[in-house]
Amino acid sequence: MRAIPETIQIERGLTRILLLIGLLLTVAISAAYLIQPAFISSTNNRTTDAIMSFAKAKTASDAIVVVDIDEYSLAHYGQWPWPRDQLAQLLHSINAAAPSSIGLDLILAEPDRTSPDNHKTILKSDFAAIKPELTDHDKPLADVLAKGPFVLGYQFLFNNSPKTDPFCKLHPPGIVWVDKTRGGRDQASFFKAQGVVCNRQTFSDAVTRSGFLNATPDADGILRRVPMLIQSGDRLYPSLALAILMQHVKSSQIGIMSRENGSFDLMIGNRSTSVDTNGNMIVRFSRSSSPTHHISAGDLLDGKISAEHFKGKIVLIGSSAAGLERAYQTNARPVHSDVDIHAQVLENLLSGQQVVRTGQFLLWEVLISLLLATLTSLTIARLGILPSATVCLTFLAACWVGMGLFFQARGYLFSPLLPSVLVVLNYVSLTIFKTWKNQLAALEGADNALILLKSSEKDLYSIIKAVPDIIFRLDPAGRITFISPAIAKYNAPPGALLGQEVFSLVAPEDKPKAQYRLNEKRTGERATRDLEIRLLLPHKQDGNSEDKGYFTVSAEGIYQGDNPCPDNFIGTQGIIRDITNQKKLEEKLLQAKKMEAVGSLAAGVAHDLNNILAGLVTYPELLLLELPQDNPMHAKIAIIQKSGRRAAAIVQDLLTLARHGINSSEVINLNSVVSDYLTSLEYDSERKHHPKTTLESNLAPDLLNIKGSKVHLTKALTNILKNAAEAMPAGGTIRVSTCNRCLDTSLERYEEIPPGDYACLTIDDEGIGISNEDLHHIFEPFYSKKSMKRSGSGLGMTVIWATIKDHDGYIDIVSREGEGTSFILYLPVTREQAVIPNQRIVLEDYIGTERILIVDDVPEQRQVAGNMLSKLGYKVETVASGEAAVEYLQSHTADLIVLDMIMPGGIDGLETYTRITKFKPGQRAIITSGYSESDRVKALRQLGAGSYVQKPYTLEKFGVAVRRELDR
Repeated sequence: MRAIPETIQIERGLTRILLLIGLLLTVAISAAYLIQPAFISSTNNRTTDAIMSFAKAKTASDAIVVVDIDEYSLAHYGQWPWPRDQLAQLLHSINAAAPSSIGLDLILAEPDRTSPDNHKTILKSDFAAIKPELTDHDKPLADVLAKGPFVLGYQFLFNNSPKTDPFCKLHPPGIVWVDKTRGGRDQASFFKAQGVVCNRQTFSDAVTRSGFLNATPDADGILRRVPMLIQSGDRLYPSLALAILMQHVKSSQIGIMSRENGSFDLMIGNRSTSVDTNGNMIVRFSRSSSPTHHISAGDLLDGKISAEHFKGKIVLIGSSAAGLERAYQTNARPVHSDVDIHAQVLENLLSGQQVVRTGQFLLWEVLISLLLATLTSLTIARLGILPSATVCLTFLAACWVGMGLFFQARGYLFSPLLPSVLVVLNYVSLTIFKTWKNQLAALEGADNALILLKSSEKDLYSIIKAVPDIIFRLDPAGRITFISPAIAKYNAPPGALLGQEVFSLVAPEDKPKAQYRLNEKRTGERATRDLEIRLLLPHKQDGNSEDKGYFTVSAEGIYQGDNPCPDNFIGTQGIIRDITNQKKLEEKLLQAKKMEAVGSLAAGVAHDLNNILAGLVTYPELLLLELPQDNPMHAKIAIIQKSGRRAAAIVQDLLTLARHGINSSEVINLNSVVSDYLTSLEYDSERKHHPKTTLESNLAPDLLNIKGSKVHLTKALTNILKNAAEAMPAGGTIRVSTCNRCLDTSLERYEEIPPGDYACLTIDDEGIGISNEDLHHIFEPFYSKKSMKRSGSGLGMTVIWATIKDHDGYIDIVSREGEGTSFILYLPVTREQAVIPNQRIVLEDYIGTERILIVDDVPEQRQVAGNMLSKLGYKVETVASGEAAVEYLQSHTADLIVLDMIMPGGIDGLETYTRITKFKPGQRAIITSGYSESDRVKALRQLGAGSYVQKPYTLEKFGVAVRRELDR
């Protein structure tokens, strides 16, 4: 495969860095944008105002007329409020022109102060002759309202306002929910009113529709959205504009339909408009000076206005006179009066100029920004400063124009604020970073060239190649530029590590210690010397692999010239030395010293405690013999006796720990240790405490004997079985098995097990297992992660360890958390025989006088086999290898060959027998090995060899196999 040029690799690396920086900037700013703090929200509103101002508004519908109580009207007909009979005259003249709907941007909350009823106490005699309808001006106004399509206004109150007047009569419409999305109704959160300023009941009873006048600017003082629905109690009420529209289209209900984009559509007749979850509608305000037709109320009362101006149209009655109505600043014209606001809302509803902007739009704006930021980063990485600036300006223009056109076509209002900010910010920051990175790369390239030139010297390389330690060099960034061939025995060839950061070889737990020291910049005495760390360099030893090892590192900085200043720093060089084996020996020595110290302490403590406990154990027993059972002191003394015996048992554990507890060495069989325990009272007691736990045994019938103390081995077995039962609180199965095991080479397991013949005792449980962290501490005194419960001195596992070591044995542990634990005890076998009654085969059945050649590479195995066969009467010769056996048989004869299968350092049993049969066809032989029967053993038997005997073998088993092959 063709190598990629270094310049292309650098360009690709720079592109990835620029994309990463751009992504981080985009994510950070987008997160702030989604939070929408006040200054971002205000800026965003002004940005959307600009988008709306660019869009061309639809032509006014000419269906709305505003009757304005202006300055002229007040000058001719008096100050506001006018008498209600005069207002009734104005409304009557409008209603006479047959408009479709008449909305009053007024609240008639109090009685008319000009009504004659207010002066009854003064003019009592004159009121008798006046008609009742002429004494109350509110009555003629109510009569006019009842005869026309009038819609009254009222004002909702919030923020702990007084409760609603019980006589207030509002006119809630019928609400029909149409959910296109599941849970759409639950997403709505309309404003909830706490009070209301309403019209007098006389007027409310006269009309069939009314609507609220509420409108609130945004935080920056600009009015952009108006509520269409407000909740009061459990009912929804329409705005004045919405109620006027319902009167206009003769509809008595409002349909509310939820949309996938998070908005709602309000449907009145065949018209609809979009609102957000709060019921707000964004209003497109006209930028013209007079978007709707205005008529002065004074001109109308003067009879100057034709009725044709109102026929079939929507009429809004309000005031633009200074001091009478609130004025609002909008994003179109500087000031709108309250009646103009309602007129603009109606114009939007009639013309279908809906504006849609929901919370989901923020997410779409973030996605658009992410795309543009990525394109900006790629543009900066590929192009120069001016070309990339041109492309970024194009992105900005496309963003603004595209969002404007999309709003014009669909009414969806997207903000280009975030994309614009990110394009500009990415351009500025990434351009600066790219320029700095290019300059830095040029400097690094020159420094790397110098290091590579120096490291290529042939004489130096030949010396380095002969050094067993690892020699390395780093660049200023800590990347490997040279590493000696000594690394090959741990990892891939040296070339595979070039360019990697040296810290990638450091174990995670040692990285803080290696920081600033592995890529050392200091020189001389202040430089790093013999820094001990763990490196991720695999070790292969005795067939076992470890993923890391212990090393010492010495390193110092390399500088150009003689002046070691930061500007002249070009890298680091140093030596790494493997001390893994040394650390293992130190750990073993430390553990041995620790156990020796604990044993010495235990011996001293046990000696003193035995003296103290003599009376505590003996005297209670004597006292109990003298006291009758019904004596009140009998039970108390029995408790003292029990406590003394328990203390004595702990002392016995201490003695075992001190290796002074074994005072007998007898020939025993592990099978009898297991069998005797399974028939003991102690085992029955344990079964009662763990009724859900079962024990299965599988004992090898040909198990070899060992020498030691049956009592102490039983104690060790008991401790292991107790721990196994306690590790299974929910119950389970404990399996105990025995077998013979012959090791030709050492085993690196929980501890190193040397070659030899062993009788093995294995205890498997299905318990909670032991963690790797605890596994190497479980034999330490008093180290336990469980409660003592019924008994325990904290020395149980330590006693097991001490007992096995007293028998010159070894322990292997295999444990997986949540699956169980296996203890395997290796105890050296003895050839001494215990008296076994009722033997099935007598010695005369397998004695003989034939000549036998023993072939085995292990001197002890040759001696054992030779002694066995000599005891049986055979003439025995031994050789140490297959080659020696071939040479011996070329000049001698043998009735039978005992042939070891595995003989490291020479030819194995199969090759040896193949060579022998070439000049001695039909030569009798049997096969021995410490391993299980393999394919090569089967091939050897097919050549004519006899039975296969696995080490370690008993005299009976070995003698019978020899005799059977000789008699075949």
